[in-house]
Amino acid sequence: MSFPPTSHPTDALRVCVVVPVFNEADTLEPLVRAVMNTPRVTIEQLILVDDGSTDGSAARCDEIARSVAGVEAIHFAENQGKTAALAAGFARAKGDIMITMDSELQDDPEEIPRFLEAIDGGLDLVCGWKKQRHDPWTKRWASRVYNGFTARAFGLRLHDINCGFKAMRIEVAKAAVLRHDFHRLIPAIAAAQGYRVGEIVVRHHPRRYGKSKFGLERYWRGLRDVARLWWAIRRGTIGPS
Repeated sequence: MSFPPTSHPTDALRVCVVVPVFNEADTLEPLVRAVMNTPRVTIEQLILVDDGSTDGSAARCDEIARSVAGVEAIHFAENQGKTAALAAGFARAKGDIMITMDSELQDDPEEIPRFLEAIDGGLDLVCGWKKQRHDPWTKRWASRVYNGFTARAFGLRLHDINCGFKAMRIEVAKAAVLRHDFHRLIPAIAAAQGYRVGEIVVRHHPRRYGKSKFGLERYWRGLRDVARLWWAIRRGTIGPS
């Protein structure tokens, strides 16, 4: 189940951006400004999913949604995790192409046209590869181990399957099986469903505000979910329709 190249100029595509938000009040205004001013691309819809923030992010999301056309806010009463946040955004998304990115300003919206060009070239999902990461060594090491193990488990030639900066056709997003902590495994799910998956190298900026939510326990949960997804694919409960 894959699609031919769009043969549309990237500025003609209807693009939706979904951003999970958890305690990032200081980053939201500059993030929205940068996304909505992406060069050569019109962002028709930007969905901020407040995942039970306690630092004022919820109110900031609402303020931005009221003042910026095309921006919408979704709120969870308590923290439910990134998978649930993305699922809520995917359910509301419209358009041709879905972009997912994190909210801490380490992803660069100026990369979005390059994602769209890769999709226009025939891919259904494009994963970012933070080849030069500006994160603590513990996070870089854990991510490298996780990404290497996951790529081998699913036979994917991806360096950074866990990268939150991705682009996909809207059909891929709507078909994604999002449960547990499967947000890390969206490329593997898409590949199992028959979509064409690839990657591009993207810029990664140092964190300027707030603090990382990184914890090694996330990677242990991630490895557990690799086993869950591998078994689901093997049993045929996730695969081409």
